[in-house]
Amino acid sequence: MKNFLLALQFLTVATVNSGLRADSLDLARSRAWYSVVGGLVGLVLAGAAWLLGFKVPPLALAAVLVVLWGALTRFLHYDGVADTADALVHTTSRERALEIMKDTRLGSFGVAALAGVMLMKFGALASLSGASLWGALVAAPALGRALAGILAGLMPPARPGVGLGAALAQESTLWPDVMCGACALTIALLAGGLAGAVASLAVLILGLVLALWFRRRIGGVTGDTLGASIELGEVAALMAWCVVG
Repeated sequence: MKNFLLALQFLTVATVNSGLRADSLDLARSRAWYSVVGGLVGLVLAGAAWLLGFKVPPLALAAVLVVLWGALTRFLHYDGVADTADALVHTTSRERALEIMKDTRLGSFGVAALAGVMLMKFGALASLSGASLWGALVAAPALGRALAGILAGLMPPARPGVGLGAALAQESTLWPDVMCGACALTIALLAGGLAGAVASLAVLILGLVLALWFRRRIGGVTGDTLGASIELGEVAALMAWCVVG
C-alpha cells in the first residue's frame, strides 16, 4: 500500500497522506504502480468525458479534457516536455544539455514541443467519441506512465546519484517494470481490445526510440526526460487509437 500511495501522490494531485515517509528505494519500487495510477487518472477523465458529453460539443469537450488532464498531474509532465525539448532537440554537448534541463527559463524549442503535445492531444480527443473516447482516456495515461516507469528501471540515470532519474533507478530487480508493463497492457486491452493492443505497440516502439535518443544524447534518463516520456507516450497511444478506433 505504501508504494501505491507514493506513486499516487507523486504522479497526481491526490495527497492521501502528506506525512508519508519514503526513501529512494521506496520511490523506485513505487514504479510498479505507475500504470495503475495512470488507469485511475484515465477513469476520472473518462467519467468527465461521459458527464460533460451530454451537453458540451466535441471540440469544447476535447479542450476541457486536455486542461483537466494536465491539472490532475499538477502540469508536472509538461515541464519535462519543455525542458527535454530545449536541451535535446538541438545539437549540444551532454554537459550543456544537462545544464539546460536545470535552467528554469523556457526556450523556443520547449514552447513548440509543449504546444505540439497539447495540440495533438486535443486533435486526437476531438476525433474520438463515445466508448472509443472513454477507452482511449483510460488506456493512454496508463501506457504513458508505464513507459516512464520502465525507462526509469532499465535505463541508467544521466546524473548518477543526483536527481529523480537516479532515485527511481534504485531497485535492481525487474519486478516493478514487469508489473508496471503487465498492468498497462491489461488496462489497454480491457479498455479497447484491438485499439488497446495497437496503442501498446505504438508506445513500445516509441519507448525504444526514446531510449536510444536519451542514451545517445545524455547517457540515460532524468526526471525531465521521464516526464516527457509520459506525455509522448500518451500522445502515441491516442494517435494509435484514432487510427484503429
